[in-house]
Order: sequence, then structure tokens, then C-alpha cells
Amino acid sequence: MANSSFDQSVANHKLSYDVFISFGDDNIIKNFVNHLFSDFKRKGIHAFKEDIHLLKGEDRSPQIYTAIEQSRFLLVIFSKSFTSSPSCLKELVKILECKNKNPEKHQIRIIFHNFKLNGIEPEVFEWKEALTMAAKLPGWDLEDLVNGYESKFIEMISNHIFNELNNGPLHVGENLIGLHSRVDRMNLLEFTESNDVHMIGICGSEGIGKTSIAKSIYNRLYLHFESSSFCEDVDKFVKQNGMILLQRQVIEDITKEEMKIRSVGEGSSVMKRVMGSKRVLLVLDGVDHLDPLECLACSQCWFGAGSLIVVTGKDQHLLVAHGVEKIYDVEVLDYDESMELFCLYAFKQKDPKEEFKWLCERVVRYVKGHPLALKVLGCFLFGKTVREWENELDRFRMYPIYDIQVLISRFSSNKK
Repeated sequence: MANSSFDQSVANHKLSYDVFISFGDDNIIKNFVNHLFSDFKRKGIHAFKEDIHLLKGEDRSPQIYTAIEQSRFLLVIFSKSFTSSPSCLKELVKILECKNKNPEKHQIRIIFHNFKLNGIEPEVFEWKEALTMAAKLPGWDLEDLVNGYESKFIEMISNHIFNELNNGPLHVGENLIGLHSRVDRMNLLEFTESNDVHMIGICGSEGIGKTSIAKSIYNRLYLHFESSSFCEDVDKFVKQNGMILLQRQVIEDITKEEMKIRSVGEGSSVMKRVMGSKRVLLVLDGVDHLDPLECLACSQCWFGAGSLIVVTGKDQHLLVAHGVEKIYDVEVLDYDESMELFCLYAFKQKDPKEEFKWLCERVVRYVKGHPLALKVLGCFLFGKTVREWENELDRFRMYPIYDIQVLISRFSSNKK
């Protein structure tokens, strides 16, 4: 069971957006920002956009300030039109104010688009002070970093934001080849913007990457919810520790308070009560029996509006029978991803050594994209000679591909 503890100042403020961008109104900047928004959308980054999120007929400024308060990343794009705009300078003041009040909640990123702050002297002292403070923050400069190539600049910015968003409270692992692209294809934005309760499933064979994907989803989304809990390897946990302890830990994650539970029935009743009024993210990993689902997430009516329940397991029929609305089958790695992952463990580098190349191709063709098998075999073969590789790979013929778990177990035990 992984506890979802994080800074209380963050926990008390649900974030509505991943990114808020403050920018000027000249056409060059607008074009740059439109491309940036498009790249954010492709990567599943939820950015505030006036034309979508601003309510018509309402005052603009209060809505903008609320959006700033409810955004994790605050991007300020400095340009000539920005520093000459009172509304932009007011936004900058608000952005710095939010960062100073709650530094754990917000991250500021300064971007210079063919512009330097030198010599800018606004008439209003508050604006001048804000520019002085912003000038001391580290920033990205279009000319300095990518020689003015906007497409590379946009890619660099969006990749940075994406990686930071995925760097949450749970350690996902190392060498996560193909993980983020698979999470991208799940279109998680529809769940952060919805007021409905959703249950989604992640299915696949053992070692295919279900838990890693679930952790990545949790890291990516937890700040969009009032409360959250990640339960790792549920079936194993229940077998070793009992259902009551698991219920209690979920309740404590949600309420941030210690709770005494005397029976499974009482635990279910308490869970329904504490989660029914909250927007909750609950991840149940490694569920292949009905009991945990009935005791931890029996029905969508247990959860407050906008909640998301994510369940991982090998039994797709079980999830369908429980009412999980959308199930994602974890895809195996493609050839290039498989080769890169295998080489990272076999050679500690992304590409195969020349004399081992044909042997690497043999491994990749045999394993057919199974991540855990590639890691285990890479570790097992690390440091061995070509002749040793040939001898070991000849043993592969003993294990048909459908017995991949037997192969993993055999080579893992040999490595030890």
C-alpha cells in the first residue's frame, strides 16, 4: 500500500489546470502560444484557455486570477507586448503573489521570446517590483537555447512540463521506455474535466507494465482531486494483512485522520460516507478477485462528483462484470522500444554493442515486446561474452513464448 501523503498546503487546494500561460497580445506571440497549446493537448497537459474556460458575460479579471490560483505551472512569456500591457503586468503580480504564498503548490517558468527585460521601467511601482523579481528567476530564452527555432523551443517546454507533471509522489521506476506514450493515448484530460464518476481498467499479463502505468497516472492526476489513495498489489496485501487494514489505510489517505475499523462491513460504510462528498482519485492495483472491488469501490455512488477509480488486473472479464466502463489493454513494446529497453539493462546504454547486435535482435524477436522479460534477460546477460550469450540464448528453445513467465522465473533465479 503506497500512502498518498504530500504537502498539506497542496492537499488543501485542488488544482483545476496543469498550466496557466500569461502572454501579450501581438500576433507573433499569439501564434507561438497557439502552437504551445496544441502541443500541450497532444501530451495530455490541461492548460487554461480563455476561449474555452472563461465564462461569457462575467468579469474577466476575477476569473483569470482564479485560474492562476488553480494552476500548477505558471508560464510567463515576456515580450514587448507583455511589458506594455497593464493586464499582463497585473497577472504577473498575481502569479508572484501565488508563488510566494504557496511555493509548494505553484511552479513559475519564465520564457523570453526575442526579448530582454533590461531597461523596462513601468510607471506603477508594483509592476516594476514584479518585473524586478521575475528577472531574478531562471528562464528559457528562445535565442539562447534553440537559436530561434520555435518548434524546438515548444517541444522543449512541453516536454519539461510533461516530465515534471509525471514526477509525483510515487516512484515509478527507471528506464520507462514507452510508458509515457501509452499513458498519453489514454486521453486522461476527459477525466480531469468531467463531473461524472468514472471507473477505468488497465489489463494485461504479468510484467507487462500495468503497475507502472497506474503509478504514472496517479502522479499525473492526483493534484486534480481533493483526496487520493494508491493501493499497490491489492490481492497480495489483503492476503497478508487483511481487508480491514487496507480499508483503514484508504480512509486515512482520504481523510488525513487516523481511523479505527472493527469489521469489513463497517469499513465499507465509512468509505462510502467519507468519499461520497469528495472528488477522489482511487487506484487499486493488482486486483484479480471480486472481494476487494466490492469492499473498496463497490459502486460509483460511493464517490463524489468528478471522482476517478483506476483498477489494474489480469482478468478483463472481472472488471467488465464489476461495471468498469473503459478498459485499456496494455500494448507490448514495439521493436525499437524493445531494443532500447533491453540494451539499457544488457549494456547500460541505448544501443547494442556491434559484436552483440545480431544476438540482441534474436532476444528482441523472441520476447516480442514483454518489458519484464527484456529487463530480466538484459540483467542476466550483462557482462557476459559473446560465446556465453550464444549458449544462454540456445536455452530459449526450452521455453515457448506463451511460457514467458516460466522464462522470467528461471532466468531471475539463475541471476541470483
